[in-house]
Amino acid sequence: MRRIGIIGGGQLGRMAIEEARRYLAHIEVLTPEYPSPAAELADAAHVGPLDDYESVIEFAEELDVISYEIEGVSAEALRELERRGKVVLPSAGILAAIRDKYVQKEILIAAGIPTARCALVRHDDEGRPDLAGAAAGLGGFPIVQKARRGGYDGRGVAVLSHSEDERSLPGPSFAEEFVDFERELAVVVARSPSGATACYPCVEMVFDPRANMCDSVLAPARISVAQRAEAERVALACVEALCAESLRSGSPAGGCAGVFGVELFLTRSGDVVVNEVAPRPHNSGHFSIEACASSQFDQYLRILLGLPLGSPELLAPAMMVNLFGEPGCSGEAEYLGLGEALAIPGVALHLYGKRELRPFRKMGHLTAIGATVGEAISRAEAARNRVKIVAREGS
Repeated sequence: MRRIGIIGGGQLGRMAIEEARRYLAHIEVLTPEYPSPAAELADAAHVGPLDDYESVIEFAEELDVISYEIEGVSAEALRELERRGKVVLPSAGILAAIRDKYVQKEILIAAGIPTARCALVRHDDEGRPDLAGAAAGLGGFPIVQKARRGGYDGRGVAVLSHSEDERSLPGPSFAEEFVDFERELAVVVARSPSGATACYPCVEMVFDPRANMCDSVLAPARISVAQRAEAERVALACVEALCAESLRSGSPAGGCAGVFGVELFLTRSGDVVVNEVAPRPHNSGHFSIEACASSQFDQYLRILLGLPLGSPELLAPAMMVNLFGEPGCSGEAEYLGLGEALAIPGVALHLYGKRELRPFRKMGHLTAIGATVGEAISRAEAARNRVKIVAREGS
């Protein structure tokens, strides 16, 4: 039985542990707080900062395999663990290449992968960002400003229309040209330590403009067969480019493995371009729990346990809907309408066990499968309309 350590205490770790119960695996988590979604299900929970060198080193001491479910982890500690012979999946080199999004972009561009042009945002002597200068090199406004580190779930991204736009971000950042897209797409790729790969069907994502977060995912994406094939080709190329960079950085070849979420745009001219890559199970792959032969979390556990990859075959069309806290609600979470939602055929619920509700905080998700894409959409929307997550009275 392998002793596996997952750095991070969120819902991705929780769903991985739920999947691990089908296997013989001992799983411990390093979490910044307790209770947390993953910590409550783990065989052991360690409380400490994820980006602290000593915290990560101490956590890994008695474990066989180390992984992470969030990018805000000490890559330096993971490199030291590799030097000591610990198995780190994905490697420290991959994490270092991805967690700085500007470095990630440079790697993709150098590999010839289609992606939006970008430029560093410079600052004057008083620390003010030169957004106009960045925009000038990209053809003018609008531009997309991205924080180099720490952005996820809508954080660290701002679409700016002029140099004094109040939505601009503080701190180290870069700017991308604004991509005029028809659809936002994603492909989840699993890669084993031996180099075997499996691509999940390309999905389309819809974002909630209020929180700039993924609202729903539809599988398969409503695009042409050729566009699906191109999306999968580009996603695989991204993973291979990151693996090549990992090897150049000195990480072992066996660490070029994991589950990767590749976010893409389909432009109005029909081209597929990369937005960014995450080195972990991804929100766009949650549909696979109900809809695929082997879910993204099953693949993740297979990789950590040294087992062959499973099949990513889509067994039925599906729609995943994220469940957020209601606007204006804060306090202890109360879930309404779950029974009504589960009465709809083909609907499954996943609640993440987060105690505190905040507006637009991701508290869970639901997935609906159907015989057709249309039926999956109809069931998912009907279930969504029945579920509300509000603050318990008096909390």
